[in-house]
Amino acid sequence: MSHPTTGHHHGQTEQRPAGIVTRGASAGIDLAVVIVVSSMAYLGFVLAKLIWSPTNFAWPTVPFWVTLSFGFGFAVVYLTVAWVTTGRSYGGYVMGLRLLTNGGRRVRWAHAFVRAGFCVFFPVGLAWVIFSPRRRSLQDVALRTKVVYDWHVVTDA
Repeated sequence: MSHPTTGHHHGQTEQRPAGIVTRGASAGIDLAVVIVVSSMAYLGFVLAKLIWSPTNFAWPTVPFWVTLSFGFGFAVVYLTVAWVTTGRSYGGYVMGLRLLTNGGRRVRWAHAFVRAGFCVFFPVGLAWVIFSPRRRSLQDVALRTKVVYDWHVVTDA
């Protein structure tokens, strides 16, 4: 069984460039996280409205632009914090992926924020992984990052 790398372990840490299928699955998981959190925020808003005025309660209608803005904003913050703190979002954790600079270090706040915005507002850039010999998205090329498989590989001694 393999476990995500959390520090120095005996054995090897694999860090090959991640392919389109794994990265796409990771992005799908992250999209699900954003949808669930956005839904929970809406339900929290509904509950607050119900508690504040139970006799006049009606399900609130939220304009589409507000929903979209909240979702995009949360996605950018979520990815930024995840990449700076651990180098991986929840989707990256599940799929065994880590975001690194080309120098092999974790990204910093400004770098992660710009990349998160690029990923959220231009997700089709991920498709470049299919054509890139080094499996890099347009975001990776533009911002000098890479997404690698990063899990602890147990070896027999």
